[in-house]
Formats: sequence, structure tokens, C-alpha cells
Amino acid sequence: MLTFVGAVIVIVALGAEPLPSASPAAGSLPEIGRVRSAAPACAAMRDLVIPSFAAARRADARFEETRKRLPTFGELMTDKSHDDDVFRESALAKLDNDATKLLGEALIINRALGDPRLAASKDPAVIEERNQLQQLYDTQKTRANLLWEYVMRHNIALSKAKFAADPTIGGRHQPLPQDAGDAPNRDLVVLPGMPLESRIGLASKRRLEDWGTEIAASILVSENAAAKAFLPIAIRCR
Repeated sequence: MLTFVGAVIVIVALGAEPLPSASPAAGSLPEIGRVRSAAPACAAMRDLVIPSFAAARRADARFEETRKRLPTFGELMTDKSHDDDVFRESALAKLDNDATKLLGEALIINRALGDPRLAASKDPAVIEERNQLQQLYDTQKTRANLLWEYVMRHNIALSKAKFAADPTIGGRHQPLPQDAGDAPNRDLVVLPGMPLESRIGLASKRRLEDWGTEIAASILVSENAAAKAFLPIAIRCR
């Protein structure tokens, strides 16, 4: 795997802006080239790969904000004082916006994959670009889908809770009593990739922190692998 500094060098070589970092070494890295050649692989690099990689990096920046929001939402969901206020809905709406943004950035990569300059080319270098871009898209889309699924399930749960609490219903649809511990709602059955949630605030917070960290780590592995494969092509295209 590339080190952080190595990844920044690759990103600069691809022409995409690195995320801000406190590392002093990152700020002093030289720019090692831009894509100038008109060869098929270089044209694809310039017009498709670089914008796609930039989209992935924008998604990464947005997900950093998501990682801060998730634990807060987890605590709100376990705090009885917020059962009937707008704080939970507001927190969930922000996560919904994050998911929408991540899906939008993944769509940029998907459109690049469908471009004939990548999809129809027989050039080995272009095929390598497409393969790496495909795996980059797969991980980006998986992250976006996981967050979207999480938000959707909680939106449904909150809607059902509102419905059950409506006095005009007469209490006929009140949820069944639950024991303290995990599974705050029977509808929130744990699916692959979803976090195991808890009715205990601190536990819920920590599990969502861990979930965000695991997702971010998988994205880093994917982007490092793609950047490492793109770098030789980018250097040849200077």
C-alpha cells in the first residue's frame, strides 16, 4: 500500500487536488507532471480518469463530515429526550444529504466508465485504466449505497414511530415493549455491511464511529491501488 505521502504524490501527478492535511511533508511535495500527450490512454487519463479521481476525493472529503455526524445521530437515537423533537430528523436529513452527494460523485465515475474512449478501446493501457476505474467505482458506490441504506431504514423507523404515536390511531399500532440492549427497533435487522446498533448511547456512538472508520479504510485501500496503477500512465503522458 502507498504511504500517505506517496498517495499525495500520485494525486498531484493525476492533476487532482489532495485533501488538506496537517502533515508538513504533504505541503512541500513537487508537482511531478500533467497529462499532455494525445495518445488514447493519455486522453482518457486527462478527460475521464482525472475527473473521476477528483470526484472520488470530493466524496472522501464529504464522508469525513459524515463520520462526524454518524456518532451524533447514534446518540440522538438512544436519547429519550429527543423522542418527539426535530433533532433526530435534522441529523438524519444531513446524513441523507451526504448519501445523495456520495451517490452523485459515484455517478461521475460511472459515466466515465461508459464513455467509448474507455469502454470500447482495445489499447492495453486504456483497458488497465478502465479496470482500475471500475474497482474505484465499485468501492465508491458501495460506500454510498451503505450510507443510503442506513438512512432509508432509519427514515422508515422514524416514520413508523410517528405513526404509532399519533393519538388519532388510538394506540393500536404502538410498538411492542423491548428489552434494554441491542436492536432499538425490530425493523432494523442487521444486514451485511450495516452497523450493529444499540439502545445504549455510548455503545451506539462507538459502533457508528467504528463503522465509519472501517468504510473509510476500505476506500483508502481502493484509492491507493488505483493511484498506484494510474501513476506510470500519468508519468508517460507528461
